[in-house]
Amino acid sequence: MKQKVLIFHKGLAPYRIDFFNEVNNTFNAKFYFDHKSHADNSFSHFSENYLNSKCNFTINYLERGFEFGGRSFRFGLGFILKKEKPEIVICNEYCPVTIIVFLYYVFFKKKFRLYTISDDSLDNCIKRKGLRSIVRNIVSKNIDGIIFPSKKVCHWYANNISQKPKTLELPIIHKDSVFREDLAKSLDIARKNIGLYNIENKKVILYVGRLVELKNLSVLINVFSKLNDPITALVIVGDGPLMNNLQELVRAVNISQQVYFTYSKEGYELLSWYAIAKLFVLPSTFEQFGAVVNEALLSGCNVLCSDRAGASSLITENNGLLFDPYNEEELHGKIKNMLSREEATINGIITLRENKMPFTFDEKIKALFANL
Repeated sequence: MKQKVLIFHKGLAPYRIDFFNEVNNTFNAKFYFDHKSHADNSFSHFSENYLNSKCNFTINYLERGFEFGGRSFRFGLGFILKKEKPEIVICNEYCPVTIIVFLYYVFFKKKFRLYTISDDSLDNCIKRKGLRSIVRNIVSKNIDGIIFPSKKVCHWYANNISQKPKTLELPIIHKDSVFREDLAKSLDIARKNIGLYNIENKKVILYVGRLVELKNLSVLINVFSKLNDPITALVIVGDGPLMNNLQELVRAVNISQQVYFTYSKEGYELLSWYAIAKLFVLPSTFEQFGAVVNEALLSGCNVLCSDRAGASSLITENNGLLFDPYNEEELHGKIKNMLSREEATINGIITLRENKMPFTFDEKIKALFANL
């Protein structure tokens, strides 16, 4: 008989859907979300219909409650726990919902196994201070385990916080076969976009994500302008409060003919850019993980990844390089180095490139479930 698993999560983030689907396939699972969209609006450009179409499980929302100080406080959690009688409960980070479930877990003397998922990079773990650090330490030391995105973070936690809970690894990655099947379906759109944006016979550098300060895009644009290479193009897929400022910077450094802002994309439109790009760059100064790095690698794209991002754990000598996001000279040199190995984009894209991930989703999910 399948074990009963209860999942509480902030929102239906696209990078978690494959994980949720596998939980539903393997266990007798129920899913409850705080919001119909991801709590920090990072993925607000993904339509509800698009996200729901990817799920093989029933979606339930915690509708009773209120928002305060950017946090979601929800009622009725005790009723759900009594009703469902789970053997395993998996929560998200150390948010109010997790704290309430933790108190229930303590009060009723651990009638289920309690885990939480932490998306923290090693840099985030080391720098976490104040109340969030206190809550993390109290909760995580008194539950059954924490699911971290990399072995480095698991080891840091065991050595610096506590060896009492299990530390389990699950990087924020897509199921390879599902992602690449959709990627193959995007090739017609990729060919269309090459013509539409006039980037045939160019080497395309890609960024995907929010246009906010911590993504460090002004540095990427400045570095790109110094390449002084007419056969390169920079494509920025995303939206955010810095859109106008970044467009003004592009004009100021006189590279408007080489930089393309596509605004936010989802589905095959988004995947088409991964199929086109020769080099993906994530220049963030703060990044818990960076699911886009996995998407780029699954698409066969080499990656330059900030060493502050949790997804730096996905980079090997065979698929990319790491860099200090505060060092423009280093980023400039590594972009030139990586582009020198690439051929220009052509309009006749007919097949997918080789997957450059160092491991598979199935390998990681199998190991996780075996240790819950």
